[in-house]
Amino acid sequence: MIPRDVANDEMIDYTHTLEFLCHYLLAPGCSVVLSPSQFEVLKAYLGHIDQLGDDVNYQLEMCRDHRPGYSVSWDNDGSRYQDDAVDALMEDMIQNLGFEGGSIKRPGHMIGLAEIDQRVAEILDQVRAKHTSAT
Repeated sequence: MIPRDVANDEMIDYTHTLEFLCHYLLAPGCSVVLSPSQFEVLKAYLGHIDQLGDDVNYQLEMCRDHRPGYSVSWDNDGSRYQDDAVDALMEDMIQNLGFEGGSIKRPGHMIGLAEIDQRVAEILDQVRAKHTSAT
């Protein structure tokens, strides 16, 4: 877990940075305001979502830490598997992005960058298994 009191933990508007890095994953009017450590976690999850395929049609609409509270929204329109995978990954990211709010199971908890790849692999395996057993 990354401690909450790390240096440079102030909220920064990263919207233009993400527009430069991955504009095709952002909805028009998207707003991203996070701490530097949260932004790194968001980028890692977005990278995994991007790998789900060109036809996932993912668009991040908002990702903001209000301290206290947060706002996250997205839209996607891919295959049933892709939609379920995106939703599972976004739900996991929200729970592990250091947010504080009523729907957060472990308020303030932020996943370490080194843990994300393994966590995502496990989530995608679960989603795949669900879709395999449904057919």
